[in-house]
This record gives sequence, C-alpha cells and structure tokens, in this order.
Amino acid sequence: MKEYFYNYQAITRFSKPVDRHYFLLRCMPCVNACQQTGKRELFIHPGGSVIYGADAWKNPIQYGCRMEEHDSFVFVSSGEIRLSPYRIAEDDFTDMFRVSSRLTALSVPMKQLLAGTEAGYPLERAVLLARNIHDYMHYASGKTGPETSAAEAFELREGVCQDYAHILIALCRASGIAARYVNGFIAGIGATHAWVEVLDNGCWWGIDPTHNCRIEYGYIKVAHGRDAMDCPVNRGVFTGMATQQTDIRVIVEEI
Repeated sequence: MKEYFYNYQAITRFSKPVDRHYFLLRCMPCVNACQQTGKRELFIHPGGSVIYGADAWKNPIQYGCRMEEHDSFVFVSSGEIRLSPYRIAEDDFTDMFRVSSRLTALSVPMKQLLAGTEAGYPLERAVLLARNIHDYMHYASGKTGPETSAAEAFELREGVCQDYAHILIALCRASGIAARYVNGFIAGIGATHAWVEVLDNGCWWGIDPTHNCRIEYGYIKVAHGRDAMDCPVNRGVFTGMATQQTDIRVIVEEI
C-alpha cells in the first residue's frame, strides 16, 4: 500500500458576470477495494451549500447552485489517499460496458489494430491492444475536443489521453471485452488524466494506453462511465451572455 497527497484546482473565468449557475462536479476520489480515502476537503468560491451524492454509475458527485452574480468560479479538491495494487472486484456488472457508445463506435479502419490480439485472456488482449494504439497514435493537444469520437481521433492519428482511452474501449468492446472509461489524477503535476478499466476474472484492471502500461500505483480514480460524456469533472448551466475559460492544475505526490 502507498499513500498520496492530491490537490485539484480549477478556475473558470467568465467574460461577463453570470448568475443562476447550477453546477455538478466529479472532483473527489471514489472509494473502492484498491483506493481508500483519508482526509478529503472541497473548497468552492463563491461559497454556499454543496450537496454530496452519487450518479448512475455510483461515482461520487458534488452539486449546488450560485444564484448571485459572479465572474469566476473556483473549486479545489484536496486530500490524502491510500492505494493498493489496481484491482477492483466487480459486484454490479452491466452489459452497457460491452456495447459501443456515442464516442466509442468502431470504424472499419480501426479493425487493423485487432490483428494479433484474438487469443488469450481479456486482460492480456487489452494490454496488446493498448500497445498497438500507443504505436499507432501520436500524442498532440489541441487537435481534438471533448466530443471527438474514437473513429475521428483514429483517422487523425493524433489526440490526447481521452482519445487513446476511447479507441482502446472501442477495440475491447468489439473483441467482446467489457471496458469502461475512467478519469482521475496521476502522480506528478499536470491536469486530469483518462485511462481504461477492463473486466477479467471478476475484477476490473487498469490500463493506460497513453503511457502504454498496465496500472499498479500512482493513479487516483475519480469516476467511470461508458465514455467521457458520462463522467466530466465539471458540468453546469448559467444565465448570462458570457464565454468561459477554465484553467486546471493537478498535483499528486507520494507521501
């Protein structure tokens, strides 16, 4: 078991004041067999009451409303967490993780990466698929967006961690392997990260296609879903004619 400190900071600035701002956050780590939380804190400005709950996938959520005018929205999630080797026993499986979703449909060209991965246990096959994706894709920010599909990113041959994860999920599901999208934090300083969990022998195992590795330590899970649309860190609506820009900074350090 290893212990980590994490700090997630997000600052959204609006071009003009807004009000009636309803928000839903997924910014606090979940609790599972390989991830136990210690002290957890959530700071939000402008201040007010926050309701804590869970979404349809049992991910922890935090939601509320800011009725007064404001030109920025800040939230900071921080705390300590204890990690065991990445393995989560499945206790409530749904076939939804075997079916393609809006962002994980398989295209004909993507099938080329399935070659040589037909035999073996699901985890072994998924690791091979992740290697094929890593070899095929080029990491590049600014080339894709939040709603870019796996097929679109594959055609570009460029993308970020979200795109790598969507492509791996699409290939796994096409191969009969249950797979789900995960977002969270990884060791170091940067932004949020995305990876994949695959089901094998009654457990979910973590694979990071962006870094071409099977996950053991250093990955703090926040939420999972069918694809990125199921588990964004911040989603909301507000009243006002304003554009917005969000700056994110994540720090994860082993204690």
